[in-house]
Amino acid sequence: MTTIKTGRLTLRPIEASDAARFATLCNDIDIARNTARVPHPYTPKDAYLFVELMMKAFRDGTEYAFAVCEEGEIIACAGVMALGEKTSEIGYWVGAGYRGRGVATQAARAVTQFAVDKLGAGEVLSGHFKDNPTSGRVLQKVGFRPTGETEWIMSAGRGEKAESLRLSLDLSAFERDSDIRFA
Repeated sequence: MTTIKTGRLTLRPIEASDAARFATLCNDIDIARNTARVPHPYTPKDAYLFVELMMKAFRDGTEYAFAVCEEGEIIACAGVMALGEKTSEIGYWVGAGYRGRGVATQAARAVTQFAVDKLGAGEVLSGHFKDNPTSGRVLQKVGFRPTGETEWIMSAGRGEKAESLRLSLDLSAFERDSDIRFA
């Protein structure tokens, strides 16, 4: 199992005991509206199913979801999904009390570096809903550039499809963070 350490965050594989914390953090309409898979309201059962799914996907090597921790407390989630042999997609969310402190940028950079360095991704993609430009700015800080493509994606939290702007990592502009370590 891989753990990622940044300057102040630890990203570790999700564990069964994390379900209660995810149930608390994800029962937030902003997380639900800005992600594809988080419904609202978010119940303990939703959290338990998510944790089980992510643990299995990590073991299978199809998706690597990390609990993003600061001083041992889960404050966010970030992950990488394998779309093909050399293509990955990253995603993330940050708990309400932890936004605006650079957590999203640091976590997104960490999972992007994991995708490139540990998974051998030659292409890393991401996206954000059109009405969430903050996430687009996070991705651009990491080195993602808009592709000009849009996609209508189902949002469980919205209960309908929403327009997503697609971005791709510019590998030539991606700056590895020397503070990021894999253990």
